[in-house]
Amino acid sequence: MKVILVHHVDALKAEQDPQRHISAKGHAQAERLAARFKALGLAPVRILHSDAQWVTDTAVVIAEKMGLANRAAKAAYPINTGDAVAPFLAEIAASKGDLMMCGHIDYLLRAVAKIVCGDEQRKVFDFKPGNGTAVCIEGEGNEWSITWAWRQDHAAG
Repeated sequence: MKVILVHHVDALKAEQDPQRHISAKGHAQAERLAARFKALGLAPVRILHSDAQWVTDTAVVIAEKMGLANRAAKAAYPINTGDAVAPFLAEIAASKGDLMMCGHIDYLLRAVAKIVCGDEQRKVFDFKPGNGTAVCIEGEGNEWSITWAWRQDHAAG
Protein backbone atom coordinates (compact mmCIF):
# COMPACT_ATOMS: atom_id res chain seq x y z
CA MET A 1 0.00 0.00 0.00
CA LYS A 2 1.11 3.55 -0.72
CA VAL A 3 0.40 6.62 1.40
CA ILE A 4 1.24 9.91 -0.29
CA LEU A 5 1.53 12.94 1.98
CA VAL A 6 1.34 16.35 0.30
CA HIS A 7 1.99 19.71 1.90
CA HIS A 8 -0.36 22.32 0.44
CA VAL A 9 0.76 24.56 -2.40
CA ASP A 10 1.24 28.34 -2.43
CA ALA A 11 -1.77 30.32 -1.17
CA LEU A 12 -2.82 33.93 -1.27
CA LYS A 13 -2.17 36.06 1.82
CA ALA A 14 -5.18 36.83 4.04
CA GLU A 15 -4.97 40.51 3.00
CA GLN A 16 -5.45 39.46 -0.64
CA ASP A 17 -8.14 36.86 0.04
CA PRO A 18 -9.59 36.30 3.51
CA GLN A 19 -10.43 32.67 2.61
CA ARG A 20 -6.87 32.12 1.35
CA HIS A 21 -7.49 30.25 -1.88
CA ILE A 22 -4.42 28.97 -3.68
CA SER A 23 -2.58 31.47 -5.84
CA ALA A 24 -1.93 31.18 -9.59
CA LYS A 25 1.52 29.86 -8.65
CA GLY A 26 -0.12 27.36 -6.29
CA HIS A 27 -2.54 26.24 -8.99
CA ALA A 28 0.41 25.55 -11.32
CA GLN A 29 2.19 23.69 -8.49
CA ALA A 30 -0.88 21.51 -7.87
CA GLU A 31 -1.18 20.75 -11.59
CA ARG A 32 2.51 19.72 -11.73
CA LEU A 33 1.98 17.44 -8.73
CA ALA A 34 -1.04 15.86 -10.40
CA ALA A 35 0.91 15.29 -13.62
CA ARG A 36 3.75 13.74 -11.65
CA PHE A 37 1.39 11.48 -9.69
CA LYS A 38 -0.44 10.44 -12.84
CA ALA A 39 2.87 9.64 -14.59
CA LEU A 40 3.77 7.44 -11.62
CA GLY A 41 0.48 5.54 -12.05
CA LEU A 42 -0.95 6.65 -8.72
CA ALA A 43 -4.69 6.30 -8.23
CA PRO A 44 -5.46 6.72 -4.52
CA VAL A 45 -8.89 5.55 -3.39
CA ARG A 46 -9.20 8.75 -1.32
CA ILE A 47 -7.52 12.13 -1.41
CA LEU A 48 -8.04 13.53 2.06
CA HIS A 49 -7.70 17.17 3.09
CA SER A 50 -8.41 19.55 5.97
CA ASP A 51 -11.11 22.20 5.92
CA ALA A 52 -8.61 25.03 5.33
CA GLN A 53 -9.42 26.55 1.93
CA TRP A 54 -5.85 26.40 0.56
CA VAL A 55 -5.52 22.74 1.52
CA THR A 56 -8.93 21.91 0.06
CA ASP A 57 -7.98 23.73 -3.15
CA THR A 58 -4.70 21.78 -3.34
CA ALA A 59 -6.48 18.44 -3.00
CA VAL A 60 -9.29 19.34 -5.42
CA VAL A 61 -6.95 20.56 -8.19
CA ILE A 62 -4.79 17.44 -7.83
CA ALA A 63 -7.83 15.15 -7.84
CA GLU A 64 -9.41 16.86 -10.86
CA LYS A 65 -6.20 16.83 -12.90
CA MET A 66 -5.71 13.14 -12.10
CA GLY A 67 -9.27 12.37 -13.21
CA LEU A 68 -10.19 11.44 -9.63
CA ALA A 69 -12.41 14.40 -8.67
CA ASN A 70 -14.88 12.14 -6.83
CA ARG A 71 -12.11 10.88 -4.52
CA ALA A 72 -11.26 14.20 -2.83
CA ALA A 73 -12.82 14.39 0.63
CA LYS A 74 -12.47 16.34 3.84
CA ALA A 75 -10.99 14.07 6.49
CA ALA A 76 -13.61 12.91 9.00
CA TYR A 77 -11.25 13.92 11.82
CA PRO A 78 -9.19 17.04 12.48
CA ILE A 79 -5.79 17.13 10.76
CA ASN A 80 -4.43 20.48 11.86
CA THR A 81 -1.39 21.39 13.96
CA GLY A 82 -1.43 19.40 17.19
CA ASP A 83 -4.27 17.05 16.19
CA ALA A 84 -3.86 13.33 16.87
CA VAL A 85 -2.56 11.21 13.98
CA ALA A 86 -4.19 8.03 15.35
CA PRO A 87 -7.42 8.46 13.32
CA PHE A 88 -5.38 8.74 10.12
CA LEU A 89 -3.41 5.62 11.03
CA ALA A 90 -6.70 3.79 11.61
CA GLU A 91 -7.94 4.90 8.20
CA ILE A 92 -4.72 3.64 6.60
CA ALA A 93 -5.14 0.27 8.32
CA ALA A 94 -8.75 -0.03 7.13
CA SER A 95 -8.15 1.23 3.58
CA LYS A 96 -8.65 -1.05 0.60
CA GLY A 97 -6.17 0.93 -1.48
CA ASP A 98 -3.65 3.74 -1.61
CA LEU A 99 -4.38 7.00 0.23
CA MET A 100 -3.30 10.59 -0.29
CA MET A 101 -3.37 13.24 2.43
CA CYS A 102 -3.07 16.95 1.60
CA GLY A 103 -2.42 18.83 4.78
CA HIS A 104 -0.46 21.05 7.10
CA ILE A 105 3.23 20.71 7.83
CA ASP A 106 3.06 19.79 11.54
CA TYR A 107 0.44 17.09 11.03
CA LEU A 108 2.21 15.62 8.00
CA LEU A 109 5.59 15.57 9.77
CA ARG A 110 4.13 13.73 12.75
CA ALA A 111 2.13 11.33 10.56
CA VAL A 112 5.09 10.26 8.41
CA ALA A 113 7.28 9.83 11.51
CA LYS A 114 4.66 7.75 13.32
CA ILE A 115 4.08 5.53 10.28
CA VAL A 116 7.75 5.04 9.40
CA CYS A 117 9.35 4.67 12.83
CA GLY A 118 6.54 4.62 15.40
CA ASP A 119 7.58 7.90 17.04
CA GLU A 120 5.74 10.99 15.82
CA GLN A 121 8.26 13.29 17.55
CA ARG A 122 11.15 11.95 15.50
CA LYS A 123 12.04 13.84 12.32
CA VAL A 124 12.26 11.50 9.34
CA PHE A 125 11.35 13.92 6.55
CA ASP A 126 11.02 17.65 5.94
CA PHE A 127 8.47 19.51 3.82
CA LYS A 128 9.28 22.81 2.11
CA PRO A 129 6.46 25.16 3.20
CA GLY A 130 3.93 26.32 0.58
CA ASN A 131 5.72 24.36 -2.09
CA GLY A 132 3.61 21.29 -2.71
CA THR A 133 6.24 18.92 -1.33
CA ALA A 134 5.17 15.27 -1.50
CA VAL A 135 6.48 12.08 0.07
CA CYS A 136 5.38 8.53 -0.62
CA ILE A 137 5.62 5.80 1.97
CA GLU A 138 4.93 2.18 1.20
CA GLY A 139 4.25 -0.82 3.37
CA GLU A 140 1.74 -2.45 5.64
CA GLY A 141 1.27 -3.11 9.34
CA ASN A 142 4.40 -1.92 11.13
CA GLU A 143 6.70 -2.21 8.10
CA TRP A 144 6.86 1.09 6.21
CA SER A 145 9.54 2.97 4.33
CA ILE A 146 9.87 6.19 2.38
CA THR A 147 10.08 5.24 -1.29
CA TRP A 148 10.27 8.66 -2.94
CA ALA A 149 9.87 12.37 -2.32
CA TRP A 150 9.41 15.34 -4.64
CA ARG A 151 9.56 19.12 -4.32
CA GLN A 152 8.46 21.78 -6.80
CA ASP A 153 11.98 23.16 -7.02
CA HIS A 154 13.02 19.75 -8.35
CA ALA A 155 10.71 20.28 -11.33
CA ALA A 156 12.15 21.16 -14.71
CA GLY A 157 9.80 24.08 -15.23
